[in-house]
Amino acid sequence: MIPTAPRGAIPILFAVVFIDLVGFGILMPLIPFYVERLGAGPEQITLILAIHPLCQSLATPVWGDLSDRFGRRPILLISCAGHVGAYLLLGFADSLTMLMMSRLLSGTTSANIATAFACVSDVTGPEERAGAMGKISAAFSLGFATGPAIGGFLAGDSVADANFERTALAAAVFAFGAFIAVLFFLPETFPPEARRDRSGSATPKLSAKFGQVARRPIITLMLILCLVVMTSIAARETIFPLWAHYQVGLSPVELGLLITYTASIIAAIQLFGIGKLARRFGELAMLQVALASFGIGWLLLVLAPNMTIIVVAMTIASVGSAFFQTCLQALISHRAGPQERGLVLGVYQSTSSASRFIGQAGSGTLYGQLGMNAPFLIGAIAMLPALLLTRRINRGLQAAPAGVAVGKDEH
Repeated sequence: MIPTAPRGAIPILFAVVFIDLVGFGILMPLIPFYVERLGAGPEQITLILAIHPLCQSLATPVWGDLSDRFGRRPILLISCAGHVGAYLLLGFADSLTMLMMSRLLSGTTSANIATAFACVSDVTGPEERAGAMGKISAAFSLGFATGPAIGGFLAGDSVADANFERTALAAAVFAFGAFIAVLFFLPETFPPEARRDRSGSATPKLSAKFGQVARRPIITLMLILCLVVMTSIAARETIFPLWAHYQVGLSPVELGLLITYTASIIAAIQLFGIGKLARRFGELAMLQVALASFGIGWLLLVLAPNMTIIVVAMTIASVGSAFFQTCLQALISHRAGPQERGLVLGVYQSTSSASRFIGQAGSGTLYGQLGMNAPFLIGAIAMLPALLLTRRINRGLQAAPAGVAVGKDEH
């Protein structure tokens, strides 16, 4: 029998997200080399990697809307099952076509993060939401901290001889574990009586609801901020494995350990500090600290003469990663009524995924045509207009009440 106590969902959801992200993290530092082995150059590598966020950006609002209508558990089950299939397909891929199909499937079914945050919004009030979302973000980060280390050791010490098939199959096992955890242990956080009317005549079309979200001034500014920052983050993340390998000669194991180190910092901050910091300073102030951390960290990468400075740069940027998405998602969730949270957070995740597509697709061109450090330098410069956006958001938040339903105007 499925448990029914909604607040019991938080620790179970933590475990589900952690297990799923371990599988995703196993492959993260290795896929660029997997694509390279199949004959692609830097521009093609990043374009193929960008298929995942492109499909995710198109599919996530649909999944978010469906979760508002039919509940969170069915969407999480579909997402986990899709990841199992994608990783199995990747494990047996012997051509760029099969690899692209794997990326398409994984992106289309990546509704797990937006739905997980919708679950958290279902069972928390505004005061505790940032802390609870921080815990789920920590599960995300811990999965990234654990996965790359596992992937690096499974692949081996040499990029030339790395066993990518073994790592992909290991990722599929973890995704299946997340599926089992949702199926047997996760309670439904959004019961039928709380959902919108499912009748087609009474429910606006998804395009109309998407437009309602986009027309909200404060939410629109937050989505623009997400677009600017996440594009820069994606460009840095995508090209970093290639950059680190060719700049300082890092092996798959060393890359995995470095990513594990930075993800551990992120997870520790999200798990133990973000709730207290949000209550004391507010989510917006933490967003501004995040943007400054990104700018400083990425500039240091441009100037880094050795591995020590690279570690320092990644440590500083990790503070930004710990704060940014959790605080921005908490702020956005405050702007939505309970029956629109899945949709609103789905639109946010769609924007984040579209940003990742832009950043990933463009990073290879920047790397190949403008120089190895170009993605980092351009990202650091982009944090200046991002900081100006937070000032406009702050003025809007002071002038408008929180918790207004999506279909209503902000004043």
